[in-house]
Amino acid sequence: MSLSICFQVLVLTISTTTQIWAYTDGVGTQCLGNVLRVTIHGSLLMGTHTDLDVLNGTDVINVSPLLATQCGYSQNPDPWGNMLLYISLQHCFAQSRTDGMSATNLQLRTYEPDSERVYPVSKTCRLPHWASREVLCSNNYMEVSVEHDLPTVEQLKWMTAGVKGGNSPTSGPGSMKSPFRLTEVIFYTPQDKTFSPMELSRLGYGLHTSPTRLLIRGPYNTTVTDNQEVAGVPMAIMRSSVVYKHRWMLSLVNAEVACPTGGLTFTDNLIIWRLPRHIRPLMSFSAEVVEAYMGLEAQRLDEATMSARGYSFYATDEHFVLEMPMQSPEGYFKSTVHRKRYYISYSVEPMIELLWRESGDSAETRYKVLFPIVTPPMPRLPHATVYSDPEEGVFKVIVGTFLPDVELINITTESGVMTTAEAITSGFDIQQYALSNGSKVFSLQVPFSHPTASKGNPNVKTLAYTLRLVLGFLVLPEQTTFSHPIVLEAAVEDTDMPTVSGSCDQQNFHITVQYGSQGPNIETVIGDSVLTEELAQHYAFSDNGTHFDLMIPFSSPDIAYKAVHSSYVSASLDVHLRSPEKGWNITHFSLACSFPTFIIACSSNGSIGVLAVKLEAVPSLNPAQLALKDPSCGPVYSDDRIALFYFHANTCGTTREFKDGVMVYENMATLKNDQNAKTPLSTNTEPQYRFRFSCTYTVNASKTLAFSTTSQSKVPVADASMGQLKVEMRLARDLTYTQFYSDGDYPMVRHLRQPLYFEVELMQFEDPDVELVINSCWATPQGDQTSKPRWDLVVDSCPNPEDPDQTVFHLVKSDHRVLFPSLVKRFEVKMFSFAEAEDSPAGQVVFHCSVVICDPRSLQNGLCRGPCASMQMGTNEVKRGPRAAPEPQVVHVVSGLIFLL
Repeated sequence: MSLSICFQVLVLTISTTTQIWAYTDGVGTQCLGNVLRVTIHGSLLMGTHTDLDVLNGTDVINVSPLLATQCGYSQNPDPWGNMLLYISLQHCFAQSRTDGMSATNLQLRTYEPDSERVYPVSKTCRLPHWASREVLCSNNYMEVSVEHDLPTVEQLKWMTAGVKGGNSPTSGPGSMKSPFRLTEVIFYTPQDKTFSPMELSRLGYGLHTSPTRLLIRGPYNTTVTDNQEVAGVPMAIMRSSVVYKHRWMLSLVNAEVACPTGGLTFTDNLIIWRLPRHIRPLMSFSAEVVEAYMGLEAQRLDEATMSARGYSFYATDEHFVLEMPMQSPEGYFKSTVHRKRYYISYSVEPMIELLWRESGDSAETRYKVLFPIVTPPMPRLPHATVYSDPEEGVFKVIVGTFLPDVELINITTESGVMTTAEAITSGFDIQQYALSNGSKVFSLQVPFSHPTASKGNPNVKTLAYTLRLVLGFLVLPEQTTFSHPIVLEAAVEDTDMPTVSGSCDQQNFHITVQYGSQGPNIETVIGDSVLTEELAQHYAFSDNGTHFDLMIPFSSPDIAYKAVHSSYVSASLDVHLRSPEKGWNITHFSLACSFPTFIIACSSNGSIGVLAVKLEAVPSLNPAQLALKDPSCGPVYSDDRIALFYFHANTCGTTREFKDGVMVYENMATLKNDQNAKTPLSTNTEPQYRFRFSCTYTVNASKTLAFSTTSQSKVPVADASMGQLKVEMRLARDLTYTQFYSDGDYPMVRHLRQPLYFEVELMQFEDPDVELVINSCWATPQGDQTSKPRWDLVVDSCPNPEDPDQTVFHLVKSDHRVLFPSLVKRFEVKMFSFAEAEDSPAGQVVFHCSVVICDPRSLQNGLCRGPCASMQMGTNEVKRGPRAAPEPQVVHVVSGLIFLL
């Protein structure tokens, strides 16, 4: 029964610890025949501890489960917290009157941490007619009340006086009481068992005698209860005789009760309850049933209500049959958990009430059964309805249906367990929706980008998202849990595929790879090489989270040379992006560029330098096997990609031809010995390699030379001196300056990006007071130190300030090879300088240096006294006395021929 609650404070008492408030609203009472029904609204009980007390005069007696069975109280809660109390009008503390009125006084107490609330219940019910025998079957007890017909005090006096045929006289209030005393109870189970009233009380039985009636009430399963089947229906039967004594007189009062414990049949949508038509041993086959009712929650239903709600109540030869639909609003569904799975059961509390008379007897029996029914658990597998929207990038799912007593408490992902509050904080959108039929569903929305969702590619252009969840649920108020797994999947077209772009400068390919939606989980192939961590460092890898950049020199082995021209090489770079797990090709990018480089160098002295390049079209070519027309003229340097030839125009089979005032020298690089032979790795479709080149010289040419003179304030005078000075410049193999290239290693090949390590030493001289100072260094394309163009490296003993990557001087320390560090200078030339110059050298280059032999003790100004010269000599740390010295001597040194690529 639904009640509207309006709390009104009636009584306020204050104690030292707890406030007690008295309320009346939220509690309803109704007299239903021989039963009082008390309805308590769930809002009064939610979240509190509750006690039920019965008031007996000034005594407050707590109703324990044992007392409830003995005294005629039963309760039935529903999932929403509402409570129904059924109280027999003949309960232990009923205040009964002779006019059939029965008063009940109860109180309901609820406890909170700092307060106590009291809900008083007081109700007087009247049953106009009590049957000779009243049988009440409740969920926790069986009760039978019979008229005992024991003689009263006055009747005994009349009987002992021998008065016959007259009315019994009355002598006052006590004359209506019987002097007989209840001494023992005999139960037939079927063997006879005798108990005293005290022993019955210990068994949980209630025994009460009023001036006119005897009542026995007890639980279903005791040693004096006999379980039998009557017309196929399990029944709990109690048969007894109560012995009363008064002096020498005995009186037996029979009391029998039989209550059903079964008789249920369930179909998909129907509950069928059968009650024996002839309830043995309470009635004989000749008994006449004069009234039969069905009802719910102890209240009778009329035929119109039964028909409207789909109930059917009828009698057969053997049974009274009650059929009830499971969807009846008077019942309710309840969630249960069995083996960690979700089940539901339907509960309803029907009533059957009968009134019968035995044939030829006016005594009546009223028989009432309150029979709570709970169906067996029915599996209810939660169903997930997925309606994800790929365009929105959101998983959407509705999970249900559930009864109102189910709550979603946690969500388990592959990352761990989250409470619903934690899941919402992390980005889950969780909603609960009530449906019109009283059930509910849960809605979850999770972005594809949520960290708990996994991402993959079923194919190269499709992006698949998967979210694996286990939803954890709680059933109230039992606090039992169950879970349900769901897998959410969505596939979208990948519109943010990884991409590759690139550009070139004069020396490098610059590649940019955008990750796209797949992030860094891609495999990059540069040319034929997988981009490993080591290779990435070699290619100046840099990553900013959304993309990475590479700088790949055009001389890299991953570059394919396409064509060779007189002053540049055409090269291409292929970049492939692949899926590392599936091996799919995601995209391919190819970039072709031309790079200025030395191919042919024609010197005025007749020397010719040629760079033969292995092209992509001849992958099996070994450059070391190339030769000029004269097979004995092989490369002076080769690797797996290039071959360098350096020869004089009159050698190696070079041909000469005069054309229009110019002289043309021509030669060709091809394979040695048999120019048409195939290598073991070549294929029939691979072309033959022939590289023709030529140098053209003007036969007659005029050069103009201009010069000027300036007067000097002092005519230089040479000091007399004797001796011979020897200065050498060597190229070291690395920064350690422990190994050097020999004359036989020239000409050599270097890339513009490679540093060169030079050492200059004053040879065969052992004066530690003399200092070798590098005055200037420069590079020219020819061995002539005056040839043009010229690239200055050291000027006035200082690194060229206009050079973006200045020459670096390295400190020289004495060791087993260097005895006098003052006679040795070391410096490093940054080849980046040439790469950035507008007239950067393309081809051969020669390095020159002018060095000065200085006396640090000389006071004369000049080449030895500049600031950078002083730094080279370290005169800021050494103090020497002055002395007269000759003008410092200047010596010129030159390196071997170096080819720059």
